[in-house]
Amino acid sequence: MAAVVIEDPNGICAIYRYQEGQLDLPFDGVPCKFLGPPSLMSDRKTDMPDVVFAVELFVPNRGGMANHKVAFYYDAEKNAYCESQSLASWYLSGNRALAPDLQDGRCVAGSE
Repeated sequence: MAAVVIEDPNGICAIYRYQEGQLDLPFDGVPCKFLGPPSLMSDRKTDMPDVVFAVELFVPNRGGMANHKVAFYYDAEKNAYCESQSLASWYLSGNRALAPDLQDGRCVAGSE
């Protein structure tokens, strides 16, 4: 995975993922900025850590920037890191009492 910031007056950020010989773009947002490097998180006690990006993202209905997370978990069955909004919300809210629902996971094209 690679995080990219494209020079633009509004700030464009993107996350690219290369797996199994395929490149895809699971996240791009405008305007957006990364709030540091990605974190490897082991909160869920799985064999492979989750990869979590903290970003500040423009939210049109709020008319301003808001903190957001982009989270990836490793799916051993698909042998791929998958992006999950449910997992991102789980990391953003801090509520560890409930397990995230990973059914919304989006894996690299061709692995599903």
